[in-house]
Amino acid sequence: MKRYFSLLLMLVFPALVHAQLTVNFMPEVQGRTLEGVMSAKLMNSQQRRSCYMVVRITVAGGGLIAEAQTPAFDVQPGMNLIPQHAAYNAAWKFGSGKVAVVVKQSHQFPEGEYEYCFELYENVKGAPGEMVADQCFNYDLQPLSPLMLTEPYEGDHICEKRPPLFWQPLLPAIPGMEYRLLLVEVKEGQARAEALHYNMPVIRQAGIQAPMLLYPPLSRELTEGKKYAWQVTAVRNEMVLARSEVWDFTVKCEDTVAKRPVDSYRSIDDLAKGNFYIAEARILFSVDNYHAAKPLDYTITSISKPNEKLRKLPKVDLQTGRNQILIDLDGVKGMVDGDYYLLSVRLPNGETKQLRFLYKSENE
Repeated sequence: MKRYFSLLLMLVFPALVHAQLTVNFMPEVQGRTLEGVMSAKLMNSQQRRSCYMVVRITVAGGGLIAEAQTPAFDVQPGMNLIPQHAAYNAAWKFGSGKVAVVVKQSHQFPEGEYEYCFELYENVKGAPGEMVADQCFNYDLQPLSPLMLTEPYEGDHICEKRPPLFWQPLLPAIPGMEYRLLLVEVKEGQARAEALHYNMPVIRQAGIQAPMLLYPPLSRELTEGKKYAWQVTAVRNEMVLARSEVWDFTVKCEDTVAKRPVDSYRSIDDLAKGNFYIAEARILFSVDNYHAAKPLDYTITSISKPNEKLRKLPKVDLQTGRNQILIDLDGVKGMVDGDYYLLSVRLPNGETKQLRFLYKSENE
């Protein structure tokens, strides 16, 4: 029995040793640059030890991309960052393939399926050290889309003092990602980037899950005649993934959104570009249909209350040729005066047009 127990210990003990030191690495975030790879964290569940690390990155079908060995550094009990001096002085060697050349020149990884391997060795003078940890992470890396603001528009004049703010989502979606938004007043003669850095925030909101923010109820309303700058940042676990440009807008109510006569039909293409509309009990737009007549395929969803379901959307016919469409909102159940909604129209050619609008009841 003692013999079998000793054999079991011999098999299990190396696994226990490796489990004492683990690598925390998020390839979807840190695997985009060489510097990001070196921001991996080390979890040490035992006493302090001196180690050096070997990093090896390969791509499917393309072999070795890059390999580096760091100088020795101390790994303390608990969570550790790779020390800056060790990361900076790592000796990188690159493969000979096309992807490796791109990474060598730019330090950025293009689209591809990568394997990131980390090996840690005990630092022993005059002899090769024993491997104390090795972990590999596989990830199909896709380029991130730009983080772009959409509304209020750059340099726009708006009349709303508590406007909703919209931006395009960062793609591909990364689990655990959230947005942060900062909005400040821009003083006379002040650059907007300077204002964003130094001025007291009107809105500083974190933990935003959707690519939009309804004006926070506890934030003071904006002041007519003043200019405001804003920026959105995408983050995951305190690591910045992308920042938008800094845009500004001015609150100015004269000559902004004029009330349109009932017979004013704007092209749906123009409305979709502007992507904002005040619907006074109805939505009016014109659209060209070069296909057979059919019912208009559209939906309306609430932005202000995403869980609210709208009922009794009116049926609208789409004829061949030029159409002037009127969607009467008065009979739609669930619409609330002053709330924001999203109209999505699917055209016969498969293209989808979207329009955000503010609903105003006819009896207001």
